[in-house]
Amino acid sequence: MNKIVKTKSGTKIEWAEQSWNPIVGCEQITRGCKNCYAKSMHNRHLGNPKQPKYIKPFNHVVEWENELRKPYDWKNPLVVFVCSMSDLFNKDVSEEFIRKVFKIMNDSHHQYRVLTKRSERLKELAPTLNWTPNIWAGVTVESGKYLSRIDDLRDVPATVRFLSVEPLIDDLGEVDLTGIHWVIAGGESGNSLKSLRKTECDWVVNIKDKCIKNKIPFFFKQWGREEFNPDPNDPTIPKRGVKTNEHTPKGGHLIDGVEYSEVPEFVEYWGLDVVQEVKDEIDVLDQALKRSIKSFSQSWIAIGKSLTTIKEKIDECGTGRKYWQTYLGVDSFQDYCQKKLQFSREAATQMRQAFTIVQSVKPKLLEGDVEKIPSYTKLRSLGPHIDKIKEKPENYSDLLDTAFDISTTREELNKKLRNYFPNPIKSVKPTPVKQNIFDWEEYLEEVEENISREIREDQQSSLRKIMGEIKRLLNLL
Repeated sequence: MNKIVKTKSGTKIEWAEQSWNPIVGCEQITRGCKNCYAKSMHNRHLGNPKQPKYIKPFNHVVEWENELRKPYDWKNPLVVFVCSMSDLFNKDVSEEFIRKVFKIMNDSHHQYRVLTKRSERLKELAPTLNWTPNIWAGVTVESGKYLSRIDDLRDVPATVRFLSVEPLIDDLGEVDLTGIHWVIAGGESGNSLKSLRKTECDWVVNIKDKCIKNKIPFFFKQWGREEFNPDPNDPTIPKRGVKTNEHTPKGGHLIDGVEYSEVPEFVEYWGLDVVQEVKDEIDVLDQALKRSIKSFSQSWIAIGKSLTTIKEKIDECGTGRKYWQTYLGVDSFQDYCQKKLQFSREAATQMRQAFTIVQSVKPKLLEGDVEKIPSYTKLRSLGPHIDKIKEKPENYSDLLDTAFDISTTREELNKKLRNYFPNPIKSVKPTPVKQNIFDWEEYLEEVEENISREIREDQQSSLRKIMGEIKRLLNLL
């Protein structure tokens, strides 16, 4: 299956989204180089201090080390034309530098298109290079005179091998497309009409038909000039005087009214060594995080259990400041959290409450793997309704499953809670109790002391709880 590629702002080349030029400079070796756009652009930038890469004439090949890592700056995966201003396999490019370019391509997540006229050197070095799936190899075949380049390309172990039949200045004739996965074709373009060579319609149709016959994706880029287009009514011919931000094919690009913009599909590639290195680092962090989560789970459960036990033990003796002072030297549970634990009362209460919830409805979890217990910040949502839930947990099985499923979020749990308890519990501020001159605390302590002398030992705990409730009613606690 093939797809259409839309040109982005990084390049004016229809089949690529970005160009990458760690090398600049080249020399003309065939008739196809006559109207080289790279040379024209190079000469336009030559001597411009804002374009330091073009400090030497075009026929001087320069390797730019500081351009090598540029693909790492592109966050999103792009289709990249490699060395659009040169030829990676030029004789003046060192093997060492070629390997550096390949290392960047191997390690990054972009799709690279390497195109050369130096097919002999490509064939020579190809077996020693790492052709990861994101690197496509292509050769330019501008006329039937250079069909041998296709033979050289067939020996390259790239996932996709492609031909750039551009500028098509002659009929390719009986071209053998065995082992070729993609063909791009196009006419010659430029400002000087006199120096340009027209691409004949029959030459293009010949290639197009062979691609269709061999089920090879075919991409026809352009006719080059409006004057070269066999169809003067081609709607893709750019309108004169009309400016647009979209890239338009020079001279139009329909063949008998049909657009051919096919590109082989490719799988996403996320790099080699760099990805593995990052993956290893993430694996280490992931394991550390799991240990931390396990430790944290154990910690809050232990804290919740201890807080619950402490409060229960003190409540067995009695409630109020007197008992907190007796056993822990503080005035209240809040003071205990803040002064002794240096912990907020809110967090301590939530942990204690979460522990009692687990203990009440899922006690077996406390005996197993604590990693399966949700965070107390999630379980606290059940707090206002826990008494109803504990009375008949079977009525709330779906809600509990949601609460104790560590993959669900608090938002999902709260949504489920609203289904079970549509009327939210509103906090009611207690009515302030007027200060009473009578010393109820001293009186009740005396009453409790007198009653305790008259009842059995096993009834003492009940008495303390009753007296505690009375003190709460009087707002003494």
